[in-house]
Order: sequence, then structure tokens, then C-alpha cells
Amino acid sequence: MFSEISRILGRYLLYLAAVLAIPLAFALYYEFFTIELHPQAHSSYAFFITLVSVALLGLSFRWFGKKQRQTLHRRESIIVVILIWLLTAAFGAVPFLLTHTFEHPIDAYFESMSGLTTTGATLLTEATVQPIKDASGAIIHTGVEAVGKALLFWRSFLQWLGGMGIVVLFIAVFPALSMGGRFLFEAEMPGPSKESLTPRIKETATLLWKIYLGLTGAQVILLMLTNGNISFFDALTLSFATISTGGFSTHNDSIAAYNSIHTEWVVILFMILGSLNFSLYFHCMKRKIYRIYEPEFFIYLLTLFAGAVILTATIWNTYSWPESWRYGVFQAVSSQSSTGFTTANFSLWPFSSQYFLTILLFIGGMSGSTSGGIKMARHLISYKAIVSKLESLFRPETVRYLKIGQKELSSNTIQTVLVFLAVMMFTVVLGTFLLILDGLNFQKAFQIIASMTNNAGLLPAEWCAELSPWSKVVSIFWMLLGRLEFFALLVVFFPSFWKNK
Repeated sequence: MFSEISRILGRYLLYLAAVLAIPLAFALYYEFFTIELHPQAHSSYAFFITLVSVALLGLSFRWFGKKQRQTLHRRESIIVVILIWLLTAAFGAVPFLLTHTFEHPIDAYFESMSGLTTTGATLLTEATVQPIKDASGAIIHTGVEAVGKALLFWRSFLQWLGGMGIVVLFIAVFPALSMGGRFLFEAEMPGPSKESLTPRIKETATLLWKIYLGLTGAQVILLMLTNGNISFFDALTLSFATISTGGFSTHNDSIAAYNSIHTEWVVILFMILGSLNFSLYFHCMKRKIYRIYEPEFFIYLLTLFAGAVILTATIWNTYSWPESWRYGVFQAVSSQSSTGFTTANFSLWPFSSQYFLTILLFIGGMSGSTSGGIKMARHLISYKAIVSKLESLFRPETVRYLKIGQKELSSNTIQTVLVFLAVMMFTVVLGTFLLILDGLNFQKAFQIIASMTNNAGLLPAEWCAELSPWSKVVSIFWMLLGRLEFFALLVVFFPSFWKNK
């Protein structure tokens, strides 16, 4: 088993080394071919060392498993998925350490895992990043804006890779995984339904990435057409963080830094597109428009609209009517899609508004999307199960078949959804308790765990920067729990998982 896992990991790490050539090219460009102030003078060195280290480790794994040609089964697939996420986050953290952006490995791993899981929580604040000064000693850049362009690109690129899923990308480019590809796909893709769009999982993964790439390119073009002041670098990194519903920004004030209503509406549009089930795009491409007429799709759009209206109403007395609508719509979509972008300082809003944003985090987007949260399909399934159970109390003789649209729900699907909700509730309570033990008050602890579990960094950066190493480790684990939707990560803690029989 371990030799086969080594062979798979070796192939994956060689692909990751090839991917690292992209941020290395950005580092070389900004270090040697521009005249911009660059605080990390050795960023190209950092990415080169990371690339070489990944390649060497990949070759080592390949050599160890070179004679193995076994089929990758479900247990091995789960192990591979978890190891890929842990190793990718670890190597993603190396450039932050080598450039001394972070001095502590836990901080660098936190930032990398936050990007990869599309959580979007950051430790880069004015207090943690050395400011950039001009020749006279005057401060010209602070916080995130004082970080080198190559590292800012890398943060956003990590989110883009993690949005569709690094394992799905791996399946798309891996030449032959046999049945193991399906198990990897099931362990990686979010939502209760693992819909395969084509007979072959590799073809499905390739198609999903083509759609993902097309949406990203479309957003870059729209951003530059609607805002003449936005640079290509900003348009690219902003698109990476939007379509992945990640939320990392290259500016301290997030989207508010652009001060453009057109940019905000483009971002709103693509936050919504990123939070839709990607199979809908496939059906539209095949001219099967009727396939979008599903309850999950329309109820999700309805909840987006209702969330925007309710949030706008709660901040009515804080701003004028146009501003309330502008900020309310943006923050409602940002929260429910688990993106985490901001256009206003919502920590100054009424408590009811802040609490409602947290509710939207848990609602989440559609299954099969890049968003976090519970997902709309699970809400529908749990609602159907609750109604059926209540009706059975006074009509026990009635035979019931639970359906969503034309799809009949199996008892296994219903049970899995209910167990998912129970596990999420337990982990949120446990995570909040662990942070309270570390000295945080209930409100802050709950909001941090809610954001980590739902992979939505809708938090003040200062809150994360002030966390102790222990709380950062807890947050890292909860990010991965939420991204893998609990089950794939929790099963490895069962002793029976490691037994051959």
C-alpha cells in the first residue's frame, strides 16, 4: 500500500514542481525586470529552492514506488488526498519563510493552508509586515501592500488551485489512475452529490478545469474593461480569489480599495458564478438548458436575494439608502459564497448584521461549487427528511418517497447528510471550546471557528494575527476539516481504518 501511495505522491509532486515555475517566473520578472520597490529581494531564490525541493522529493517518492502498479482503492485514495493537501500547504509555506515574510513556520503554514482551502483568513497586517519606505524614510506601503508582488501572486494562485481542487487538477493531468481516480474525485469534490459529467473521471476533471479557466479569463477581461485604473496584476489575482471564492486581496482595504461600483458588480457576478454547481455550465455548453431547472439552483438564487435584502435592512440606519443597498448586497453575496471580500468595515455594523453574516456563512453555496458552507442541497435534503419524519408522527401508515425535483433520495444519502450536519455541529462546538480554553472570548472564538469550518475568511486580519500558535494550529486543522467536508479527514483517526482486514 505504502509503495503505491509513494508512486502516486511522486508523480503529483513532479507536477507541483512544474506549477511552481509560474510564480518563479513572476518573481524573476518583478525582481529583475521592473523598477518597483520590492521588499523581498530574494523571492526568485525562494521559489527556485521550493521548486527544486519539491522535484527532489517527488523523484524520491517515484523511485521508492517505481515497481508498484496496483489499483488505488478507497482507503489509499483517502490517504493520498490528505497527504496531497498537507504536503502542498507545506511547500506553499516555504516561500513565505525563505523571504522572511513570516519568521515562524506555523504562521507560514497558516497562510498557505488558508489560501489552499480558499478560507481567505490572513496573518498579513500592518503589525506583522515590515512597511516599505522611500529614500526619505517616509512609509509608502504597509500591511498586505508591503508584500512582494510574487508572493501576493502566489497567495492568490494557491486559492485558485485549491478552489476547484488540487486533487481534481491532478486527476485531469494524470495519465492513468484506473478506478483510483473515481475514489480520489469523490474524496475531493464538495457536496452530497459527486456527479460525473462524462463516463471517465479524467475527462470530467479536465472539463471542470476548462470551465474554471474560462470563467477566470472572462473575469480578468471584464475587470479591465470596466475599470481603466486596474492593473493586469490586480485583475488576475482578484479573479483567482473570486472564482475560487477564496477572498485573498492584494490591498489592505480589500475590494473597497478600488472604489469602483463597476468592479464590485463584476466581483459579485463571479462570486455567484463560483458558488454555482459547475455541472450547470457543462449542461449549458451541451445546450441542455432544461437541466438547470432544479430546486437547488432556484432556491439558492432566492436565498441570495433574500440575504441581500435582509442584510440591507439591518444596516438601513447606518448608511444612506444607496450605500446600504451597495454594501448589503456585496457583503451578503461575499458571505454566503464564502468568499470573504469586504467593501465596508462590518465590525462597526449592528450586532444583528454581524450575526446574520455568520448565518449566511453556514448556508453556503451549491454542491459541486468552489464555495464553502453546508451547501444548499444538504439544506433541502434535511428539510425533506424533517418534514417526512414529522408527518409520520400523525400518518404512520403513509409510504413516503423523498425527492428533490425528479431525483429520488436514497436512505443512505439522507443518513449521510444528517450525519454531516451532526458532525459539523460537534466540530464547531469543539473548536470554539478549544479557542476559549486559549483565552478568547466566546464571540471571537465562535466567529473564527465558523469562518474556518466554512472556509470563509470573513474576519478582521488582526484577529488571526493575534492568535497564539496553539489557536493557529487548531484553525489550520479546522480549515482542512471544512475543505474536505469532515469525513475524509476524520476517518484516518479510526484505528480500524489502518487494519488490513
